[in-house]
Amino acid sequence: MSFSSIVLHELILAIIGVLILVLLLIITVLGYSFYSYRILHNRHTWRQIIEYKIMETIVGSDGNDEQNREFSRYLKESSFRVLFLEILVDSGRKFSGAAKKAIDGLFFDFKLEDEAWRRLRQRKAYLVAGGIQELAEMNIEAAIPEIKAKLKDDRALVYQEAQYAMVTFLGYEGLEFLTHFDKPLSDWQQLRLLSSIHHIPELSDVQVYTWLKSTNDSVVIFTLRLIRKFRLMAFYPAIYALLDHVATSVRVQAIRTMQAIENSATIGQFITCFDQQPIEVKLEILKSMKVARSKESEDFLKKQLLDHPETSIKISAAEVLVVLGEEQYLREISQRTDTYDELIQIIKHALQEKKC
Repeated sequence: MSFSSIVLHELILAIIGVLILVLLLIITVLGYSFYSYRILHNRHTWRQIIEYKIMETIVGSDGNDEQNREFSRYLKESSFRVLFLEILVDSGRKFSGAAKKAIDGLFFDFKLEDEAWRRLRQRKAYLVAGGIQELAEMNIEAAIPEIKAKLKDDRALVYQEAQYAMVTFLGYEGLEFLTHFDKPLSDWQQLRLLSSIHHIPELSDVQVYTWLKSTNDSVVIFTLRLIRKFRLMAFYPAIYALLDHVATSVRVQAIRTMQAIENSATIGQFITCFDQQPIEVKLEILKSMKVARSKESEDFLKKQLLDHPETSIKISAAEVLVVLGEEQYLREISQRTDTYDELIQIIKHALQEKKC
């Protein structure tokens, strides 16, 4: 066989090999696409079946025996049970009263507690978090010790769900983890926790003071929001002390909390500390003065409008003066011959905002 024939033979084999690889790749892609389609189709079909079952339960119709047997057959499929649990948890959070009790009954009628326990003990974070959600939604108090242990998990998805579950089970007492919590507490997580707390027990002052002194800024901010929600007046001096906090975000929240539980000294304290604050805190103070509508702040606001070097402060001061009914003063300033153009524009903007 000549050299050219050998080369041609090897080239043909190489082409055939490439074609076989391409064919295998096409088959793999088609197989995966078909598998994905079946999963999506099944989930869509299953979701309709589950939602119909929940609707029947809420309105008090149990369906016929054949429908119940068919539903029980679906429950033998583990993927169906997982989806059923997810939809039940989501539905349980949307309803209350008799509808909520009916949904809760489905957890126990179909013995889904075991499925939730299995998910809690899995390794993947999303499965563990799902198990925590489900056990909390079913109010399985026996799960509290294991869920409490998940507060120390390194995975945010797990420890955040454990935090929410502990508050769901125990209310205010479930916030005990805050005392030694050293990770960020996101705004969304703070809102979730706050929404689950409906009252604060007596003799909780020591704990709240401890959280206000936390080295974790997000814990301090959460505590300030908690104080605002329940208007805990006794903590006012401790909140005022936070205006020297190293974190600007904490100072801003302290200002909002002082305004929410204000007393006769609040405006004067705002004025006293104003010059020592960063710009974000100064703007927050002016927002609080706008809400308070106190005549005590008029002279201070006029000084900021005329003398402060920051345009944003001048704008906010002018807007508060409008709210306090000082439109005539502002017009007089804008019509003076020695008033510079930027200040005139600021005043016109504030007056126009009032008209809107």
